[in-house]
Amino acid sequence: MIALAVNDTPLSRELVRAGRLRPDVVETSGPKADDAPAAFGELPLLLHNAVWDWSLAHPAALDQDEVRALTARRLAATRAPWLSVHIGFAAATVAYRDTMRPTSPPLTRDVTLTRMAATVRALAAELEVPLLLENLDHQATGAYDHVCEPAFVRELLEATDALLLLDLAHAQVSASRLGRTIDAYLAELPLGRVRQLHVSGPRERDGALHDAHKPLRERDLALLRELLSATAPWAVTLEYGRDEGALLEQVEALRGVLGARPAPGERG
Repeated sequence: MIALAVNDTPLSRELVRAGRLRPDVVETSGPKADDAPAAFGELPLLLHNAVWDWSLAHPAALDQDEVRALTARRLAATRAPWLSVHIGFAAATVAYRDTMRPTSPPLTRDVTLTRMAATVRALAAELEVPLLLENLDHQATGAYDHVCEPAFVRELLEATDALLLLDLAHAQVSASRLGRTIDAYLAELPLGRVRQLHVSGPRERDGALHDAHKPLRERDLALLRELLSATAPWAVTLEYGRDEGALLEQVEALRGVLGARPAPGERG
Protein backbone atom coordinates (compact mmCIF):
# COMPACT_ATOMS: atom_id res chain seq x y z
CA MET A 1 0.00 0.00 0.00
CA ILE A 2 1.04 3.59 -0.65
CA ALA A 3 0.90 5.48 2.66
CA LEU A 4 -1.16 8.67 2.84
CA ALA A 5 0.57 11.35 4.90
CA VAL A 6 -0.34 14.83 6.06
CA ASN A 7 2.18 17.45 7.06
CA ASP A 8 2.78 18.58 10.61
CA THR A 9 0.72 21.73 11.21
CA PRO A 10 -1.23 23.14 14.17
CA LEU A 11 -4.42 22.01 12.41
CA SER A 12 -3.28 18.43 11.83
CA ARG A 13 -2.10 18.21 15.44
CA GLU A 14 -5.46 19.43 16.69
CA LEU A 15 -7.49 17.08 14.49
CA VAL A 16 -5.36 14.02 15.24
CA ARG A 17 -5.55 14.75 18.96
CA ALA A 18 -9.36 15.02 18.68
CA GLY A 19 -9.57 11.77 16.72
CA ARG A 20 -11.01 13.50 13.65
CA LEU A 21 -8.05 12.91 11.37
CA ARG A 22 -6.27 9.60 10.98
CA PRO A 23 -3.66 9.58 8.22
CA ASP A 24 -1.37 6.63 7.72
CA VAL A 25 1.63 8.77 8.65
CA VAL A 26 2.55 12.38 9.48
CA GLU A 27 5.43 14.27 7.90
CA THR A 28 7.23 16.60 10.28
CA SER A 29 10.25 18.85 9.77
CA GLY A 30 12.92 20.94 11.45
CA PRO A 31 12.37 21.83 15.12
CA LYS A 32 8.77 20.60 14.92
CA ALA A 33 10.24 17.09 14.89
CA ASP A 34 11.35 17.51 18.52
CA ASP A 35 7.83 17.26 19.95
CA ALA A 36 6.07 15.54 17.02
CA PRO A 37 6.29 12.08 18.64
CA ALA A 38 4.37 13.34 21.66
CA ALA A 39 1.93 15.34 19.54
CA PHE A 40 0.98 12.45 17.24
CA GLY A 41 1.18 9.54 19.64
CA GLU A 42 1.43 6.19 17.91
CA LEU A 43 1.18 7.54 14.36
CA PRO A 44 4.32 6.85 12.30
CA LEU A 45 6.39 9.89 11.31
CA LEU A 46 8.38 10.96 8.27
CA LEU A 47 11.20 13.52 8.55
CA HIS A 48 11.52 16.22 5.91
CA ASN A 49 14.36 18.76 6.24
CA ALA A 50 15.76 17.99 9.67
CA VAL A 51 17.11 21.55 9.63
CA TRP A 52 15.78 24.68 7.93
CA ASP A 53 17.52 27.46 5.95
CA TRP A 54 20.25 25.07 4.88
CA SER A 55 22.01 24.67 1.54
CA LEU A 56 23.52 21.48 0.19
CA ALA A 57 25.96 23.69 -1.71
CA HIS A 58 27.77 24.94 1.40
CA PRO A 59 31.39 23.70 1.20
CA ALA A 60 31.10 22.27 4.72
CA ALA A 61 27.35 21.71 4.79
CA LEU A 62 27.27 18.96 7.41
CA ASP A 63 29.52 20.84 9.82
CA GLN A 64 27.54 24.07 10.05
CA ASP A 65 24.88 24.94 12.63
CA GLU A 66 24.84 21.48 14.22
CA VAL A 67 23.38 19.96 11.06
CA ARG A 68 24.93 16.55 11.68
CA ALA A 69 23.83 16.32 15.31
CA LEU A 70 20.34 17.68 14.72
CA THR A 71 19.75 15.33 11.80
CA ALA A 72 20.82 12.30 13.83
CA ARG A 73 18.78 13.35 16.86
CA ARG A 74 15.58 14.07 14.90
CA LEU A 75 15.85 10.87 12.90
CA ALA A 76 16.18 8.93 16.13
CA ALA A 77 13.27 10.77 17.77
CA THR A 78 10.88 10.29 14.85
CA ARG A 79 12.09 6.81 13.85
CA ALA A 80 11.51 7.96 10.28
CA PRO A 81 12.03 5.25 7.65
CA TRP A 82 13.80 7.71 5.37
CA LEU A 83 15.07 11.30 5.35
CA SER A 84 14.10 13.84 2.71
CA VAL A 85 15.80 17.20 2.10
CA HIS A 86 15.45 20.00 -0.42
CA ILE A 87 17.66 20.08 -3.50
CA GLY A 88 18.95 23.54 -2.77
CA PHE A 89 20.47 26.04 -3.26
CA ALA A 90 22.68 27.93 -5.73
CA ALA A 91 24.42 29.72 -2.87
CA ALA A 92 26.36 28.46 0.13
CA THR A 93 24.07 30.18 2.64
CA VAL A 94 20.40 31.13 2.40
CA ALA A 95 17.62 32.57 4.53
CA TYR A 96 13.86 32.36 4.19
CA ARG A 97 12.14 35.73 3.70
CA ASP A 98 8.81 35.00 1.94
CA THR A 99 10.91 32.67 -0.22
CA MET A 100 14.47 31.40 0.01
CA ARG A 101 17.07 34.09 -0.69
CA PRO A 102 20.85 33.82 -0.96
CA THR A 103 22.96 35.40 1.78
CA SER A 104 26.24 34.63 0.02
CA PRO A 105 27.45 35.09 -3.59
CA PRO A 106 25.76 33.05 -6.36
CA LEU A 107 27.42 29.84 -7.49
CA THR A 108 27.92 28.55 -11.01
CA ARG A 109 26.10 25.43 -12.14
CA ASP A 110 29.26 23.32 -12.01
CA VAL A 111 30.22 24.46 -8.52
CA THR A 112 26.65 23.98 -7.28
CA LEU A 113 26.48 20.45 -8.68
CA THR A 114 29.92 19.45 -7.41
CA ARG A 115 29.33 20.75 -3.89
CA MET A 116 25.84 19.28 -3.66
CA ALA A 117 27.01 15.87 -4.83
CA ALA A 118 29.74 15.85 -2.20
CA THR A 119 27.26 16.81 0.54
CA VAL A 120 24.70 14.23 -0.53
CA ARG A 121 27.27 11.44 -0.65
CA ALA A 122 28.60 12.39 2.78
CA LEU A 123 25.13 12.64 4.30
CA ALA A 124 23.96 9.35 2.78
CA ALA A 125 27.05 7.59 4.13
CA GLU A 126 26.10 8.61 7.67
CA LEU A 127 22.46 7.50 7.42
CA GLU A 128 20.97 4.12 8.16
CA VAL A 129 17.88 5.01 6.11
CA PRO A 130 17.41 6.04 2.46
CA LEU A 131 17.96 9.67 1.44
CA LEU A 132 15.45 11.45 -0.81
CA LEU A 133 16.01 14.82 -2.48
CA GLU A 134 13.04 17.10 -3.18
CA ASN A 135 12.69 19.20 -6.33
CA LEU A 136 12.06 22.90 -5.75
CA ASP A 137 9.79 25.63 -7.16
CA HIS A 138 11.77 28.13 -9.22
CA GLN A 139 11.88 31.67 -7.85
CA ALA A 140 13.76 34.64 -9.29
CA THR A 141 15.92 35.26 -6.23
CA GLY A 142 19.13 33.59 -7.38
CA ALA A 143 18.85 30.84 -4.78
CA TYR A 144 16.94 28.62 -7.20
CA ASP A 145 19.22 29.00 -10.21
CA HIS A 146 20.28 25.68 -11.79
CA VAL A 147 18.65 23.48 -9.16
CA CYS A 148 15.15 23.52 -10.69
CA GLU A 149 16.33 22.39 -14.13
CA PRO A 150 15.28 18.77 -14.73
CA ALA A 151 18.70 17.97 -16.19
CA PHE A 152 20.38 19.24 -13.00
CA VAL A 153 18.09 17.11 -10.82
CA ARG A 154 18.80 14.07 -12.94
CA GLU A 155 22.57 14.60 -12.92
CA LEU A 156 22.66 15.07 -9.14
CA LEU A 157 20.62 11.95 -8.46
CA GLU A 158 22.67 9.87 -10.88
CA ALA A 159 25.93 11.14 -9.38
CA THR A 160 24.86 10.29 -5.82
CA ASP A 161 22.42 7.40 -6.28
CA ALA A 162 19.90 9.34 -4.17
CA LEU A 163 16.15 8.96 -4.58
CA LEU A 164 13.58 11.61 -5.51
CA LEU A 165 10.80 13.22 -3.52
CA LEU A 166 8.71 14.68 -6.34
CA ASP A 167 6.70 17.73 -5.27
CA LEU A 168 4.02 18.14 -7.93
CA ALA A 169 3.22 21.76 -7.06
CA HIS A 170 6.92 22.63 -7.21
CA ALA A 171 7.15 20.90 -10.59
CA GLN A 172 4.20 22.88 -11.93
CA VAL A 173 5.69 26.17 -10.74
CA SER A 174 9.15 25.42 -12.14
CA ALA A 175 7.74 24.23 -15.46
CA SER A 176 5.71 27.41 -15.80
CA ARG A 177 8.56 29.73 -14.88
CA LEU A 178 11.08 27.92 -17.09
CA GLY A 179 8.73 28.08 -20.06
CA ARG A 180 7.86 24.39 -20.33
CA THR A 181 4.70 22.36 -20.16
CA ILE A 182 4.33 20.24 -17.06
CA ASP A 183 4.38 17.08 -19.18
CA ALA A 184 7.67 18.07 -20.83
CA TYR A 185 9.17 19.04 -17.47
CA LEU A 186 8.24 15.77 -15.79
CA ALA A 187 9.42 13.72 -18.77
CA GLU A 188 12.97 14.97 -18.18
CA LEU A 189 13.01 13.95 -14.51
CA PRO A 190 14.26 10.52 -13.38
CA LEU A 191 10.81 9.22 -12.46
CA GLY A 192 12.21 5.77 -11.77
CA ARG A 193 13.84 7.23 -8.66
CA VAL A 194 10.62 8.67 -7.18
CA ARG A 195 9.83 7.23 -3.75
CA GLN A 196 7.59 9.96 -2.35
CA LEU A 197 5.16 12.55 -3.71
CA HIS A 198 4.13 15.89 -2.22
CA VAL A 199 0.79 17.31 -3.36
CA SER A 200 -0.86 20.69 -2.84
CA GLY A 201 -2.63 23.27 -4.95
CA PRO A 202 -0.52 25.95 -6.68
CA ARG A 203 -2.20 29.22 -7.64
CA GLU A 204 -1.70 32.17 -10.00
CA ARG A 205 -0.69 35.45 -8.38
CA ASP A 206 0.47 38.61 -10.14
CA GLY A 207 0.66 36.75 -13.43
CA ALA A 208 2.86 33.91 -12.15
CA LEU A 209 2.24 30.48 -10.68
CA HIS A 210 3.14 30.09 -6.99
CA ASP A 211 3.49 27.20 -4.56
CA ALA A 212 0.51 28.44 -2.54
CA HIS A 213 -0.35 25.26 -0.59
CA LYS A 214 -4.02 25.80 -1.45
CA PRO A 215 -6.59 23.00 -1.70
CA LEU A 216 -6.13 20.46 -4.47
CA ARG A 217 -8.20 20.92 -7.60
CA GLU A 218 -9.23 18.26 -10.10
CA ARG A 219 -6.27 19.11 -12.32
CA ASP A 220 -3.92 18.39 -9.39
CA LEU A 221 -5.61 15.06 -8.70
CA ALA A 222 -5.42 14.18 -12.41
CA LEU A 223 -1.70 14.92 -12.39
CA LEU A 224 -1.29 12.74 -9.32
CA ARG A 225 -3.10 9.86 -11.03
CA GLU A 226 -0.73 10.14 -13.99
CA LEU A 227 2.34 10.10 -11.75
CA LEU A 228 1.10 7.14 -9.73
CA SER A 229 1.04 5.11 -12.93
CA ALA A 230 4.62 6.11 -13.76
CA THR A 231 6.31 6.01 -10.34
CA ALA A 232 6.74 3.76 -7.31
CA PRO A 233 6.15 5.98 -4.24
CA TRP A 234 6.18 4.72 -0.69
CA ALA A 235 4.05 7.67 0.45
CA VAL A 236 2.01 10.63 -0.78
CA THR A 237 1.98 13.68 1.48
CA LEU A 238 -0.78 16.30 1.42
CA GLU A 239 0.78 19.65 2.26
CA TYR A 240 -2.15 21.64 3.57
CA GLY A 241 -3.01 23.04 6.99
CA ARG A 242 -5.47 25.89 6.84
CA ASP A 243 -9.17 24.99 6.88
CA GLU A 244 -10.48 21.91 8.68
CA GLY A 245 -13.19 21.10 6.17
CA ALA A 246 -10.87 21.47 3.20
CA LEU A 247 -8.22 19.31 4.85
CA LEU A 248 -10.62 16.46 5.62
CA GLU A 249 -12.17 16.69 2.14
CA GLN A 250 -8.76 16.45 0.47
CA VAL A 251 -7.75 13.48 2.62
CA GLU A 252 -10.89 11.66 1.47
CA ALA A 253 -10.22 12.56 -2.16
CA LEU A 254 -6.66 11.25 -1.90
CA ARG A 255 -7.89 8.05 -0.26
CA GLY A 256 -10.04 7.61 -3.32
CA VAL A 257 -7.15 8.19 -5.70
CA LEU A 258 -4.81 5.87 -3.85
CA GLY A 259 -7.48 3.26 -3.24
CA ALA A 260 -5.96 -0.11 -2.46
CA ARG A 261 -3.08 0.32 -4.88
CA PRO A 262 -0.06 -1.79 -3.94
CA ALA A 263 3.22 0.07 -3.83
CA PRO A 264 5.07 -1.27 -6.93
CA GLY A 265 8.25 -2.52 -5.29
CA GLU A 266 9.94 -2.22 -1.95
CA ARG A 267 12.57 0.30 -0.94
CA GLY A 268 15.65 0.49 -3.05
